[in-house]
Amino acid sequence: MIEIKVINGEIKISGTFDFGYMGVYKDDQISIYSDLEEIKNWDIITSRLDTASCSNDEIADCLTAYYNEFEKRVQQNRKQVNDNFLLNIMEDMEACGCPFWEIDEITVKEALPSDPDEEVYRPHWDRLTELKKEYDETPNDGTVEKTDIEATLKQLFPMLNLDKLIANIIPESLGLSDGYVSFQCSDAFGEQILCSAYDDLDEQLTFTDWHNF
Repeated sequence: MIEIKVINGEIKISGTFDFGYMGVYKDDQISIYSDLEEIKNWDIITSRLDTASCSNDEIADCLTAYYNEFEKRVQQNRKQVNDNFLLNIMEDMEACGCPFWEIDEITVKEALPSDPDEEVYRPHWDRLTELKKEYDETPNDGTVEKTDIEATLKQLFPMLNLDKLIANIIPESLGLSDGYVSFQCSDAFGEQILCSAYDDLDEQLTFTDWHNF
């Protein structure tokens, strides 16, 4: 959980925000990039408070409650949120032919084909395209039933130690805005797979703006 305060007109944030596989973000890693006057015009504030008469403390309490509820929804729908994140990673890896097998820590050598450049991604292009259509711009709040991405990727890519990859994701920053939460993270392998990977999630936990590198 996080706590937001307004001190001398400035927004101060403390605590943690657990974003599943994207990491746990703490204290100074969490920011609101708008100033207090801009925040007073946010929809999430004006729909909950009378900004003409409310105090700064009431605004801070409203923001605190909103983002803690957002984190709660992430945790309640952790599976789909994590799966969408993993699919975005794998789509990037496939698109650039990322030779992850050059990273010993995440390679299952005995499952690696003789010609990885041709035999790791190519047989699964169509399946990844299907999964992309299923997850792109769709809610991850449990209202839509979706394929288990983590299990599917482990089946399609047994040569990739997905658990090791997940364990080596480094959370960098978390941005709080009007109806959205954004994350940025990299990997611990010299940023060979994730380099300041970024996305905004809306209130339905839809991934709306994926960037990597």
